[in-house]
Amino acid sequence: MKVSYSKVSCFNDCPYKYKLRYIDKLEPKFDERPDNPLILGTRIHEGIETRNIEKAIEKYKEPYSIFGEENEWEIFKMKSILPVAIRDIPEGEYEHKLDVADEFVGYIDLLVKVDEGLYDLYDFKYSNNFSGYSKSPQIHIYKYYYERITGNKIRNMYYVFIPKNTKKLPSKDLEEAKRVLNEELSNSSIRFEKVEYDKQYVGYFFARKTLLEKATSFEKRYTTRCSYCEYQKYCRTKGEDKSEIVIK
Repeated sequence: MKVSYSKVSCFNDCPYKYKLRYIDKLEPKFDERPDNPLILGTRIHEGIETRNIEKAIEKYKEPYSIFGEENEWEIFKMKSILPVAIRDIPEGEYEHKLDVADEFVGYIDLLVKVDEGLYDLYDFKYSNNFSGYSKSPQIHIYKYYYERITGNKIRNMYYVFIPKNTKKLPSKDLEEAKRVLNEELSNSSIRFEKVEYDKQYVGYFFARKTLLEKATSFEKRYTTRCSYCEYQKYCRTKGEDKSEIVIK
């Protein structure tokens, strides 16, 4: 079974969610919130990679059926943080594909060449949750597969935390709020967290991958993450409430 880190992680979080997403292929409706973290994270990543802020902003606008002041507020925040990210993050090879037939597929956000056959690996996170990602196996898995596939070596691994500004649209004096926020962000910097490789994370990943490959049932797993799940209503009503799902 060819898997990605996301597939194994999804199964580990909730086998039933894995079934809905990857077996039943139920597509969640687009989340129209202006501060949709998936959309913002993707467009910020794109802006860093292409060094084209305006193109990233245009891509942010595309999926919204209604575009209002709250969207403009998010665009302002993007315009403030992207120059900082472009300034601080080194250039290199973006979106390096890891592909092992019938086993694994993934993408390294950024590889920076240090010497012949020696690279630094960077994984971008649009988040303030520094401690949460420090225990994630993801970056360890990418190092393992990159070295196995290419024969090159990873010298250092870094999580790159692009600060997520959660300030909501002020009810008045918007221009003053923009000025203050822009000043805050222009004086800030991207946070680089170095990660020491731990092969135990690789073993953990392969153990979970084996459980997924052998799975014959996909039970619901109730955790605090349920409140953030895109299949929440569908799950709680045993499939009766399809308001969150795209019906094809």
